[in-house]
Amino acid sequence: MLNLIVAPFEQNPKAEKYTKKVVRILKQEKIEYSVYFCINPENVLTNIQELLDLGEKDFVLVGDDVLIHSFINNVKDLSKIKLGIIPVGKNKDFSNYIQISNKPTQAIKDILENNTESFDYLLVNNKTKVLNNVTVGASAEMFEIYNQYKMKNFLSKQFLMFKYGNKFEGIDLAFNAPKNVKTKWENVFELNISNAGLLNNKQVSPLSNAQDGLLNVNYALVPPMEERKKYLKKFNKGSQVKDERTKQSWKESVVVTNPDKRIKILADNKLITVEELEVKVVENGLNIYKKID
Repeated sequence: MLNLIVAPFEQNPKAEKYTKKVVRILKQEKIEYSVYFCINPENVLTNIQELLDLGEKDFVLVGDDVLIHSFINNVKDLSKIKLGIIPVGKNKDFSNYIQISNKPTQAIKDILENNTESFDYLLVNNKTKVLNNVTVGASAEMFEIYNQYKMKNFLSKQFLMFKYGNKFEGIDLAFNAPKNVKTKWENVFELNISNAGLLNNKQVSPLSNAQDGLLNVNYALVPPMEERKKYLKKFNKGSQVKDERTKQSWKESVVVTNPDKRIKILADNKLITVEELEVKVVENGLNIYKKID
């Protein structure tokens, strides 16, 4: 049975409307289904757990990355789950990256083809599951400032870049330093660790691949002040990978430390602070209903 988990109205106002379109198709196709309209984020978790306790394994999420992130972080064993996505809302980086249809009626038709593909996800500090990427540096700092704005739109983003684009002084980081080797600190301006390559619908990691069992690491040291804003603009287009200042690698895991034991990270658009950052790939960890190309 397909179990539809619908994002709360406060989180995603159009999710309920789109669900009704999806249900009409399920009825036409005589598919057994259940629908769970969620009042708030806590209700999402309650519904997921109740269904898991009943042994349910087929889920369809009507919402965006916020709902998917919540789902995968509250299911202990994702290997047993088949997951469908009906993309609704602003934060659709993951579904866009893996090319899920943005039309709800087409998305459910694709799910009903009953084909699944396996995709990787990231595990941060052996605790938090991340769909897309982890960012440290200027973008994370600016994201925190932007979240404090009352008005959030294109103009406020432009103002943010104009006012703060050149001001970030960098953060001292070390990568995978063995305990018996003297730590080499680098003053990093921007660091991105990606599974899927989109961040706020911007292609920040064009060479990443969510099906190769590897994470893409790209970072740059702090440029001269007059060049910092330019580098951030490149980062927002993914063209920083062509910049000679960018260091890039593909790894199964990466450990990042900071002398102050304070690293501000942006993980799937959630800002958190950690003492040390360890990111590793869980290969083929997600089984997603997806149309055969």
